[in-house]
Amino acid sequence: MFMGLGGVVAANFSQNARQSAEQERYLHNQRVLREAKQALLRYAYSYPEFNDEGPGRLPCPDTDNDVDGLPGDGGPLTIPICTSVGRFPWGDPGLRFYDARDATGERLWYAVSDKFHNLGGGPGGGVNSDSFGSITVVNQAGDAVYDGGLGEGIAAVIIAPGAITRRDQDNDGNYETVQLRGTPLQRTDPRNYMDTFAVPAAGANNQIDNSVFTNDESNSNDDGFILGPIFDPAQSDFVVNDQMIIITADEVIEMAEKRTLQAYRDAINEYIANTGTNAYPWLDDYATTDLTVFDADINTRIGRVPSLFANYFAPTPDNPSPPARSITSDVEMNGVEVLNLEGFVVPHPTDLGVISANAQIEFDNNGDLIITPVANGVTTDRFYWDEIAAPDGWQECLPADTGTEQDCHQALASPGVPDSSVVPNELATRVVRVRYVNNMAAGTPFTRALTDSAGLDPVYQPPTAAAHARVALEYSEILLDAIGVEYRYDDFFLASLDDIQSGGLNYRLQVTYYPVLPEWVLSNDWHNSMQMSFAQGFAPGAGANCVPGGLPPAACITVNNSGGVTDDKAAVLVLAGEHGMGDADDGLAGFSDDLAEIFDLDHRQATGAEDDVFAVRAGDDEILVID
Repeated sequence: MFMGLGGVVAANFSQNARQSAEQERYLHNQRVLREAKQALLRYAYSYPEFNDEGPGRLPCPDTDNDVDGLPGDGGPLTIPICTSVGRFPWGDPGLRFYDARDATGERLWYAVSDKFHNLGGGPGGGVNSDSFGSITVVNQAGDAVYDGGLGEGIAAVIIAPGAITRRDQDNDGNYETVQLRGTPLQRTDPRNYMDTFAVPAAGANNQIDNSVFTNDESNSNDDGFILGPIFDPAQSDFVVNDQMIIITADEVIEMAEKRTLQAYRDAINEYIANTGTNAYPWLDDYATTDLTVFDADINTRIGRVPSLFANYFAPTPDNPSPPARSITSDVEMNGVEVLNLEGFVVPHPTDLGVISANAQIEFDNNGDLIITPVANGVTTDRFYWDEIAAPDGWQECLPADTGTEQDCHQALASPGVPDSSVVPNELATRVVRVRYVNNMAAGTPFTRALTDSAGLDPVYQPPTAAAHARVALEYSEILLDAIGVEYRYDDFFLASLDDIQSGGLNYRLQVTYYPVLPEWVLSNDWHNSMQMSFAQGFAPGAGANCVPGGLPPAACITVNNSGGVTDDKAAVLVLAGEHGMGDADDGLAGFSDDLAEIFDLDHRQATGAEDDVFAVRAGDDEILVID
């Protein structure tokens, strides 16, 4: 009797010990898989930091299982393979992970959807709110938990392969093939780590093989994975011990959305710092249907962020070759020097006005400005006279009468006022006409090279209630084929000016200044679904202040469901989720309308109200409170 009891106790102890060991292995694998998943999500968020592409990308698998853990086979000239399952690429510099092992000491395995891997794919060549996963995941009954064929697949899967088991290699119901992991070749073959299982389907066996994953396959057996563990009573063993963790498309997209919102916040903060004001830029009205021009409208504070998708004037170390992107801007020539005419200092006008109205401005890969006028240029004349006895020397002749050199016929009793009935009081009066000739033909581009500039530091001007912010760069000389400077003069005042000279001067070229956003914001199709609003008190020229809970126009913005005080916000960014894919709740031209009526054109037209009220995570939109 005692011996029988001892056997029962020993059996129970052995069973409990096995369960405890299995639990420890499961918890170990779960921890490692979670760490690897978090590393991938950080990679997706920070991808723009080490690549020109936008966020939401994931690395390709490691296919050679060597010591470096790099994607592909680690060779410098080899393109990584993203079509099949491979080892987790722990050595990728952007991943910042370690050589993790499961509870059996094996390296992790990994597969990534062709919609998210960093070799391309995805709608429009990038990841955005409309991206979807292509990897299918089925349960033990063969039912699709995530169906890649319907656009509802996952983005990636990480697998702890577990201990050696047997595989049904020929799908006959017998698990006759033992996994082998002894040689280097065997250790790179996923069949020696990934498991198989035949699930009943229409009276026949339908085998799911975790080792034969192939991206973008129509056959669900080849583009998916089966969840384990699976115990087969006929085998008296686990036939699937692959323990995995999935990364959904929504999880990756959430990281990409957060990084995109941060990119806008960074650009707006840089704009505010450069312009030296707390005022936000005027925006592009959200009701616009033109999604190709990213300019702004004066007095608009609800809508798209006006943007330039390249750097003003010069590349940066992070973006040494920005692609050319154009904006429409008034081009102003502002003088910064004086003309010296035979010892007489002629003051140069501070503002020559718009010399090429509404020109298209591009910044090429060298940071040079390519300017294409859309209207013929103008000729601007300025006249000066030299009152020898006066201490202030040369003075501009105001166009009080004729707008010609006749305005320089000065009278002693009324300086600056022409009077033809009075004999000129100074016989030696010199008159100078400075003519600025715009030789630019409409539609013909010309270039202002960065190397022609007199200084590399641009000068920023803040926006006002009636004007956008501007940025200017000083140039060393006007190029005569585009803008000529000619001056005529006479030693004594006559009816005409005979002597002609020409030359150049330093000048500032000014263009409208918008927040500078990375190129991927546009190429990955984020920009059309991004909206912004700021309180009236933070509009240009308004004083940069608002009153929490106050009444318009002094009120701050309200953001509900945000915790804490909700009615004290200066500005918000709103990113519309799933702005394509046939979603009926996308707003006009794919814009946000889930939040409140503020982005609902029908409500605005019906009520005339801009209520400045938002709600965090209303619908599928993301909100970032700037301040």
